[in-house]
Formats: sequence, structure tokens, C-alpha cells
Amino acid sequence: MFILLDYDGTLVPIREEPSLARIEPSKKRFIEELSRKLNVAIVTGRSEESFREVFGSVPDSLYVLTSHGGVIQKGNNTIYRFNANIPDLSPLKEELKRFKGTFIEEKHGGFALHFRKNPQAEEELREVFLEFTRRTNPRRIIFGKKVMEAIYGHFDKGRGIAKLIEILGHGRQELIYIGDDRTDLIAFDTVKKLGGKTIFVGDSAEVKRADRVLRSVEEVYDLLRSLEKVEDKDQVVL
Repeated sequence: MFILLDYDGTLVPIREEPSLARIEPSKKRFIEELSRKLNVAIVTGRSEESFREVFGSVPDSLYVLTSHGGVIQKGNNTIYRFNANIPDLSPLKEELKRFKGTFIEEKHGGFALHFRKNPQAEEELREVFLEFTRRTNPRRIIFGKKVMEAIYGHFDKGRGIAKLIEILGHGRQELIYIGDDRTDLIAFDTVKKLGGKTIFVGDSAEVKRADRVLRSVEEVYDLLRSLEKVEDKDQVVL
């Protein structure tokens, strides 16, 4: 069994300030213990630095895909990094100075414009964001939960997962992906193509694309505890 987990909204509740979404010590210990029994990967849109800020030290048994799969690591060791460059963000940062509560998160091969503290400016921010991306031609644009992202490399969560499975040669294992946002739907498609199962966390019109729906972070941990106890790890019934 290979369990693939989004971070924000899946392992921790979404916070107004991303830096406050720190995993609880007891839950972190559980994820570490689970990763020593099963193959576990956290697949997040966060940069490497942002993820470690909220998760802390990463055990050698845990895989982590950051920047929407742009960087693949096991513990502190990078095992794959997609090629990507991002444009000069100075003009965009200058434009955003007039919007309070917004900030740019630079990532490998892309950036995210966060506006959770200023949701009323979403329409105007979208225009600013789209004007910038029209000039810089990213490969993918993602509109998430109070965040707009541009990816300039040829990767996403789905491609990151496919590359990880290719590197490890775990294609015949039961894959289970759990996530809560639009970026996770990209991963859903890849996991389904690989014969795996998908679980959506929360309420969304997109839940029909998942094999199962959970309503909260706590339900995610309840499911993970039940998967930990399954005897036949490659014959899972959700």
C-alpha cells in the first residue's frame, strides 16, 4: 500500500495565515510511525521551506513532494527535481503593494499569490494575476482556496506522483490519494490511471470524481488508523 496525502486541509485544517498551519505533535508522530510501516508520501503545493516551517524535521522514512510535485524528497534527500525557471516577479510584487493582506510565495518552478486575508479583493487580484501570467506564459494556472498559482515547469501533483512511482518501482501497490483542493483533482486522475483509489476531504461539486468523501481532518486520521491495521495491504476496501 502506498498512501499519498495532501497537507493543508487534509493533515491540518486550513489557516488564515499559512505559517500557522503547523501539524500537532501527536499527529506528526503518528504520520512518522505510519511511514515506517507503510509507504507514505505528503504531496503539497508548498515550497520546501514553507513545508518544513509547518511540519518540522522530516523522517527518513517519509517521502515529500513539494511545489506541486516539482521536487521529490525522502527525508532530507532530494531524489528528483523537475527542470523549471520562474520569471522576474518584481513587477507583480510592486503591483500587489496596494493590496493589504496579500503576499507571494516563491516555489520551485512557480509562485503562489495568497489573499486569504483580503478575500474581497479576489476579482481585482485575478485581473492583476492574469495580466502578469499573460506576459510570462506559465505552463499551468491554478485557482485554489484563496490562492492563485502559476507553474512554469512541466509538472504538477499528478506528474510528481507518476515520477515517484516510476523511480521506486511501486506500480503494483495499492495507491490511495487523499486531498481537499482543485490541485488534488489533478493527482486523482493520475492515481486512477495507475489503478488506485481517491478520497476527497470536504464539500465540493468535484466529490463525484472521488471513490470516497471525508468531511474533516479528523476523519482523515481515523481512516489512516484503520488502514494501518489492514492485514492485506494490497487489498483495501474503502
